[in-house]
This record gives sequence, structure tokens and C-alpha cells, in this order.
Amino acid sequence: MVRDRWQAGTLERIAAFYNGCRYGYEGWQGWRKSTDLRRLAACFESCTELGLLSRDRTVLLDLGCADGRVNVLASYFVRLSLGIEIDAEILAEAEPRRKELEALLRSQGLTPPPSNLHLFHGDSLEAETYQRIRSETGVCFEDVNLFYTYITLHDRFAEKIAAEASPGALYLVYGFSKVLPRYENLELLLPDLACQGIAALYRKR
Repeated sequence: MVRDRWQAGTLERIAAFYNGCRYGYEGWQGWRKSTDLRRLAACFESCTELGLLSRDRTVLLDLGCADGRVNVLASYFVRLSLGIEIDAEILAEAEPRRKELEALLRSQGLTPPPSNLHLFHGDSLEAETYQRIRSETGVCFEDVNLFYTYITLHDRFAEKIAAEASPGALYLVYGFSKVLPRYENLELLLPDLACQGIAALYRKR
């Protein structure tokens, strides 16, 4: 399990750090929605135990990464953690916040994030963005085997994944609790991932 491979408390400390910088709250959404990293960590751990995630092979892409918090958490679980954010001001928060987190983790004797994280300013639906990603990392859209989004534009992203991703690619959608969408050419693999009541996992046929 992931918690056996990394120092105890690292993932919990990361979740506490970023959850302290949340936007929006239960019953009302602010100008930006934020993933609860404690819940997402449980989802990643469940996927790892099921053999759906691997530090040797998984390439994750957050299709709207904001300050990169999901990418930081994911970096402990995957080979490459990639993110795209269309708002340059929001993306500019990522680097100073990550450096603050790294300093905090080191001061507490905890494991800093691996150096497998790459964030990009751009539109997740535009080919030019993926050309830059390929130029800088060597990774094509077809190489991504786990896509992530927090419901915003989830249907548009699903269309792109269904049309362009490799068969078997996973699509993790955060923010649904009861009514789940259906996407053409994507099968619903786990309707309530890790029993968190917030995330559904799909797979391209």
C-alpha cells in the first residue's frame, strides 16, 4: 500500500495544507471549487490496491489543475503527474504554494513530492496545448492513462477522451455523489470510488 511506501503522515499533511486553502464550501460554491485531498487520497489508494495505478506506468493528467494540488498529491502515486490550467493567475499560485509545502514537509521530517510534476498554462481542449506538453515531456495525449477533472466541463472532456485517448484509459470525475453521467464509449467502472461519495471512475472501451 502507498502508506507503507511513504513516511507516515505525509499524505495527511499534504491534505491538511491544501484543504486549508480551499474555495467554496458545502451548500454553496465560491468562485473556484477545490478538491478535498483527504477524500482523493483514499481514491488514489484504492486504485493502487486494485492495480489501476502504478508508479512505474501511470501518467495522470488533471484537465483544469488550478494551483496543482491534485498533481502534488498524485505525484506520490504515478509515474508522471501533469496538469493544465487555463487561468494564468490561478496557475501562478502553484509554484510558491508547492515550495511552502515542501519546506513544511522537510521541517517535519516528511517526504517532499517527487520531481515528476509538470503544469502547463493552456486550454485542455486545444491541440496546441498538447503539442507543448509533448515538446516538453515527450508525452502524447494517447500516453495518458488516467484523466482527472472536478466536474467542470466533464462532458466536453469525456468527448475528447472517448475520441482520442487509448483504449483502457481511465477518467476520474470528482464532484458527483448520487446522479452519475453516462458518456458515449466510456464505461462506468466504479460509481463510488473508495466509498467516498464524491468520485466516479470511468474507462474508455
